[in-house]
Amino acid sequence: MEDNFSEAEKLKLIHELEVHQIELEMQNEELLLAKLQADSAIEKYTELYDFSPSGYFTLSQDGSILDANLTGSVMLGKERSNLINTKFRSFVSPDTKMDFDLFFDKVFINKERECCEISLQSEGVIQYAYLTGIITEDEQFCHVTVVDITGINLIEQALRNSEERHRDLLFNLDVGIVVHNVETSVVMSNPKASELLGVNSEEMKSRSINDSNWQFYDENDLPLAVENYPVSTIIRTGQPIKNFIGKVLRSQTNDYRLLLINGFPLNNYKGELSEIVISFIDISDMKQMESDLIKAKEQAENANKAKSSFLANMSHEIRTPLNGIIGFTDLLLKTKLDQDQAEYMGIVNQSAILLMEIINDILDFSKIEEGRLELNIEETDLFELSHQVINLFKHQANAKNIELILNIGNLVPQYIFSDSIRLKQILVNLIGNAIKFTKEGTIELNIDEVKTCGNFSTLHFLVKDTGIGIKQQNREKIFDSFIQAEASTTKKFGGTGLGLSISNQLLGLMQSKLFLKSESGKGSEFCFSIQFRTAVNRKDKIKLNTIQSSKITEVDSLVGENVKILVAEDNEINLLLAKKNLAKMFPKALIYEARNGKQAVEIYKSIPLDIILMDIQMPKKNGYEVTSEIRQLEQSKRTGIIALTAGILNEEKKKCLESGMDGYISKPINPADLQLAILKCLNDKRGVN
Repeated sequence: MEDNFSEAEKLKLIHELEVHQIELEMQNEELLLAKLQADSAIEKYTELYDFSPSGYFTLSQDGSILDANLTGSVMLGKERSNLINTKFRSFVSPDTKMDFDLFFDKVFINKERECCEISLQSEGVIQYAYLTGIITEDEQFCHVTVVDITGINLIEQALRNSEERHRDLLFNLDVGIVVHNVETSVVMSNPKASELLGVNSEEMKSRSINDSNWQFYDENDLPLAVENYPVSTIIRTGQPIKNFIGKVLRSQTNDYRLLLINGFPLNNYKGELSEIVISFIDISDMKQMESDLIKAKEQAENANKAKSSFLANMSHEIRTPLNGIIGFTDLLLKTKLDQDQAEYMGIVNQSAILLMEIINDILDFSKIEEGRLELNIEETDLFELSHQVINLFKHQANAKNIELILNIGNLVPQYIFSDSIRLKQILVNLIGNAIKFTKEGTIELNIDEVKTCGNFSTLHFLVKDTGIGIKQQNREKIFDSFIQAEASTTKKFGGTGLGLSISNQLLGLMQSKLFLKSESGKGSEFCFSIQFRTAVNRKDKIKLNTIQSSKITEVDSLVGENVKILVAEDNEINLLLAKKNLAKMFPKALIYEARNGKQAVEIYKSIPLDIILMDIQMPKKNGYEVTSEIRQLEQSKRTGIIALTAGILNEEKKKCLESGMDGYISKPINPADLQLAILKCLNDKRGVN
């Protein structure tokens, strides 16, 4: 076969073949690249399909699973291979199967996108799912997307539960709650608000504060202007209101209720006022109770004043005859009596003194309970005071063959600032109790210094006895008022049962308290500690006492015929007693008597008196009125006026001194105290310093 191609044609043909070969190779590379890209896309699609957070299923018209992604198979708890040709409906919980059936039918019937919520159940695990279904183009299958909404459903359920709880709380609160919008209309209220405002729940809806049917008043019963309503105030100021008190007239029951109102504003996300919340409670009963309590308090205070007045009057009425009994038996005991007479008179005298102690205990207890007892702090010789206490009980101790011992520590200061009367009263109560409950043995009063700080010293007092002791179960109640350790002891040992209670309360005023250590049958120890301010040293004080004693002696020697004393007393016995005592004290004095206040003033006008012993409760004019009138009549010469009263309340003593009196002696009168008071007045009058 002959070659008809020229050499040039052959070369051209070869060149074209080479070009086509290169193009084919390039096309092969493009095809390979396209295949790689397609494979990558398929792989990505598969990953997206399988690992999507949603489950994807392809279902046939009878509901069989034809395909599922990995997420879907995990949702149903099966391998993908085991899901194929399985009915999707078999995984739907019984309570939502009907919802699923309706959804699936609508997908094929309506040929549109359909949605529903169901719950899936697999191996006992419940999941809540949101299904979206759409039919394929050939209308033979449907694609179903399954989104797990278990978490969302639980949150919604929790929110619903929370709303229900808050709704229940709101509707069962015993507090009225009303929410207003910025136009002041009611947008929400609870039943309690309707009850308190006297408006039913239907009437409350959209009601404005401008509604004329609502009538509000302030706590003084004055009509409240609308602009001053709590809601209006919050809208105007933008600030909460707290504890606003107002009244509302309830139209349904035509009665007033007093409300305690609080409120605050609510702002939206833009910071603008959107709503106002008002809460209120009914305080009508509380206010009425408060009013009743105030009235009861006033009645109690009036009763307390009446009691105090009664005690003061009873004190005067009882102490007045006791003054005569004690005074005259004391005078009689100093006369010549045979043994039996002296014994009988001594018993009468001691009985009267005991009765006086009981009265004093009751009055002291009353004053302490009312908070009217105040301490009178003055310079006190502790050594002298403690010896006086011991001397009071020497006779009783000797009669019972009891050794009475006083021990004072070397570091104890002799002079302190204290209420000597009350300190003595405490020690007398403690030693008196020890004497009462001790048959034999010893009773000790020990005083020791436990601490010193500058001019202050803390002293420890201990009263120890070998008496009957106190049982464990009785150690607390003995400090109670009107109670003794045993019910039988009141009759056996006597007393009011107030001594320890009063002592402990007096110590409370001194910032201290009683402590007890006791064993039944082996005695008792009562102790307490008090901080005192110390006074001048012992030698200086002794010197001062010596000088003062010499001055009194000097005055005493000056008392003679020129001293004129008036006794203003309406009680015949007490008048006679006072005159008898004065006659013994000042034999050369001139003594006058007045039976009433008016007579006392007349005698003062006619006689230049030096001393007046003034009873407080007298007919025509009382002691205060007489004193006031005398002070107005006085010119250059001042007459010493000493109150003689059966009352022992601090207020009475203060009133005596404020009315212009120079001294105060309570009945029954101690002759020594009376003499000292008269000498002091004469001392001041003659200018002895």
